[in-house]
Amino acid sequence: MVKLRDIATIQTGVFAKSAFTPNALYFQQSDFDDYGVFKNIIQPSISVDNTKHLLNEGDLLLASKGSNNICVMVPKTEQNCVASPSFLVIRLHNKNDILPEYVAWYINLPIIQKALAMQSRGTSIMSISKATLSELEIPIPLVEKQKKYIELFKLQKKEQELYKAIAEKRKQILDCKILKNI
Repeated sequence: MVKLRDIATIQTGVFAKSAFTPNALYFQQSDFDDYGVFKNIIQPSISVDNTKHLLNEGDLLLASKGSNNICVMVPKTEQNCVASPSFLVIRLHNKNDILPEYVAWYINLPIIQKALAMQSRGTSIMSISKATLSELEIPIPLVEKQKKYIELFKLQKKEQELYKAIAEKRKQILDCKILKNI
């Protein structure tokens, strides 16, 4: 087990206002659904001069505020991207030995989410601090095992999607049969 601070740099997102000539995407929690998938295509809305805050492919964003603290991987994009202050940005030091997808999967495990939630602070809006996240201990198996865990997770997610689609189809069939008999 290693502490996240030993394998990654963690920084907060930045506050930025809309710009007349935007050159960067500004990721906010509302851009993602509860499962970490982009809800819609976002357009550049801010102007960034300081490259320090630009996100890289493979960086991780942890939604640090509120009750859904999902961790998502920054997707490949042609646009410059910046995270809003509602995120903690996790940048792994060595993406060859520790896969970003693995770290995101681990952080999103229900038991880890619960542990992070128990350590969050706030009166009306709970928040996970950078210090709390940096102390998170993560087991680091060999890369091949990390890949297997990621593949298993993807298969499990696909299975859940299929079950949901089957349930919806069954509902449609039942509704149709009932309507025909009225």
